[in-house]
Amino acid sequence: MSEQGNDWSKWGELWREQPEVDVARLQRIASRKLWRMRILVALEIVGSIGACVQCVRLATLTSGRWQLWSIATLAFVLALQWLYLHVRRGTWRASSGDVQSLLRLTLQRAAAGIRLANINLWGTLAWVALSVLVGLPELEPARWQADPKLKSLLALQLVINGPLIVAVIAFCIWYIRRQRARITRIKDLLEPDV
Repeated sequence: MSEQGNDWSKWGELWREQPEVDVARLQRIASRKLWRMRILVALEIVGSIGACVQCVRLATLTSGRWQLWSIATLAFVLALQWLYLHVRRGTWRASSGDVQSLLRLTLQRAAAGIRLANINLWGTLAWVALSVLVGLPELEPARWQADPKLKSLLALQLVINGPLIVAVIAFCIWYIRRQRARITRIKDLLEPDV
């Protein structure tokens, strides 16, 4: 009998040690995240439309390798936008308003965030590599030193796009780490049920 009493005491202690989950707070966080996702998707679509317009415009104004680059970039932008939407499937709403559903939704969103960050990271690196490869003839010192317009264009690209690309890469790496930590915390909360 005393053994059973000890089991109940241990279970009671274990239950009291479980982290407390604020359901109302989880629902507010999930709702805010939904609105942020909607705004982000709208901005992504507007940005993609703008990029597509620029690519089509560049394709009609150029010829040769830059025309091919603009067509390849257009296809790349469209593929990325499709991937962004595809990765977010199933991350819009929880199946119900209970704690487990909200935590699972948060887990799905964190995993989707990691996939999105990886797409952005590798997509940025691929686009930079393609752009440098296409622009190699213009990067020859004899070419840009003799052409002041090309020299100023390359300097402008380096000053604007260089820090932007570094910032995108740094943000993606930071975001992936943050989401992995979030996944670990959520799995700890779900552990008894998973």
